[in-house]
Amino acid sequence: MHKSLAIALLAADFLACATAHGAELRGHGGPVRAISVAPDGKTVATGSFDTRTIIWSLETGEARDVLLFHEGEVTAVAALPNGRFASAGADGRIAIWQTGRGEPAQILEGHTGPVADLELSPDGSMLASASWDTTVRLWPLAGGLARVLEGHRTNVNALAFLADATLVSAGYDATVIFWPSQAGAPPVRAIMPTPLNALARASGDRLLVAGADGQLRLLDRTCDE
Repeated sequence: MHKSLAIALLAADFLACATAHGAELRGHGGPVRAISVAPDGKTVATGSFDTRTIIWSLETGEARDVLLFHEGEVTAVAALPNGRFASAGADGRIAIWQTGRGEPAQILEGHTGPVADLELSPDGSMLASASWDTTVRLWPLAGGLARVLEGHRTNVNALAFLADATLVSAGYDATVIFWPSQAGAPPVRAIMPTPLNALARASGDRLLVAGADGQLRLLDRTCDE
């Protein structure tokens, strides 16, 4: 699954390219904070400062669902298996949506600060969330208690999964943390020279990290730096 481009702030009124029917996408009422494309490439979810999550058809250019749940801006969205999407907000809550339904199929609560990023595990069974409450949480989508990962000192801003299912988080404390998939195993930390805002897997064990100093850095887990 491709990582959602959750760090972009897009124009509030965005229009689709002309389609065969001349359709245009109906714009959000505020800046768009997050976007995630479904694995089939036919549907996309957007989250906005206007508190709405919109599910769009990329084939027709129409909004399939306009979803209201969060108290405040929607800060992250993620495409999930079986036509579902997740949205997260400044209210610290995560909603799981089934396309065509106006109410959340599931609500995940536990964070005490805004959720900055969402990431689906490679096998599609777990949803990871990063929050400004300094924690990362791993939610089993089949149900059950979340695994709470504590190690950052300030806001956790971004997440990525490596191919072997290792979860990686980046925070404003300038730290990248590699969380092992086995509970109880110690995490591995890499200290960067700047507070971090964004993270993406490049290939294999390599990651791209970016932060407050405006630079993009390539981080390789196999290097002893």
